[in-house]
Amino acid sequence: MATSPQPPRPPVPPQPPRSSSPVVVIALLVLALILVVAGLAVWVGLHFISHAVHVQVAQSGNGQKEVSIKTPLGSLEVHPEVSEAALGLPIYPGATRMKDRDSATVNINIADEAKVRVLAAKFETTDSYEKVRAFYHDRLGDQVTKYREKDEEGKTVFEIKHDKQQKVVALKNEGDKTEIDLVRVSEGSPEAN
Repeated sequence: MATSPQPPRPPVPPQPPRSSSPVVVIALLVLALILVVAGLAVWVGLHFISHAVHVQVAQSGNGQKEVSIKTPLGSLEVHPEVSEAALGLPIYPGATRMKDRDSATVNINIADEAKVRVLAAKFETTDSYEKVRAFYHDRLGDQVTKYREKDEEGKTVFEIKHDKQQKVVALKNEGDKTEIDLVRVSEGSPEAN
């Protein structure tokens, strides 16, 4: 008995190359390690910040709030009181502090390098604008380095600039009252200002 010839078989396709599974596994492990380290760094950073930042809010004697924020990079303090001595500017006799507008002393300290102190107070008087302007013209005298009769807001402005300190008196006629803005901005330690 003779066997019939078998038809030729098609060639077997070559096996696809094996993926370099150790390289993929290593890449995935490195990526996972990076994610774990990044997550740990974020957690440590947030933990450090939550323990290093101190915020304190206290009521002052007149019911206003005093705020103090201290961080490793600097601090910010806000006090609602402003005195004539701290301003370094005369307060017009008989003028009253405006109730609807807050006055404040703000101390900013950036990593013991830059220190800025801003004091601002707003007063009003029933005395005429001309009388108040004459008072500040006489009291400030030669200290004034720049004077504007009317700025873009309609205010008369006396400016005093010396070294790292600037003082401003701004007057505005508001009907039967005269508004007085007193501002002092200085750089350096509060003791030197």
